[in-house]
Amino acid sequence: MSAVVTSSPAAIDPRRYHDSAEGSVGPIAARDPVCLYLETTNRCNLLCTTCPRTYADLEPEADMSWQLFTHIVDQVPNIARVVLHGVGEPMLVKELPRMVRYLKQRGAYVLFNTNGTVLTARKGRELCDTGLDELRVSLDAADARTFLLVRGKDYFNRIVRNVRAFTQMQARGGVTKPRVSLW
Repeated sequence: MSAVVTSSPAAIDPRRYHDSAEGSVGPIAARDPVCLYLETTNRCNLLCTTCPRTYADLEPEADMSWQLFTHIVDQVPNIARVVLHGVGEPMLVKELPRMVRYLKQRGAYVLFNTNGTVLTARKGRELCDTGLDELRVSLDAADARTFLLVRGKDYFNRIVRNVRAFTQMQARGGVTKPRVSLW
């Protein structure tokens, strides 16, 4: 006789959510989703050579409304992990801190990628106060010249200064979240 072992939503490690998927997947999900990817905006302040936004008008620029955000999130009762980025720059969204706080109140692990261009001291403190788990800074270059070629704007040094100031502010305050990484 073999026992079937199931894991409860609370037991799912948000960094390893994919491990909870079963070996064979049918046309109807056997369990509720535990991870969401939400594109909070399609607006961006860069012109990256790797981005479809640079070459085509995909849709009108817009931010996700608070109402749409909560409507989507509230449909996932066992949410464990939420990624708040897509083709846009999440830090341009005015409601982003509110969105992160809402997700953290639900017990979700929350992260997003940013280009780091608008990571000011005020926005950095605000992010720390939300409980954000991870802040991934997409740099795509090791120097200013290459950054300009890839990203279309000369913001490399600004981003390096912003990230340095943010991590120094965290160190001075003994703040460990969000965990910062360069991508």
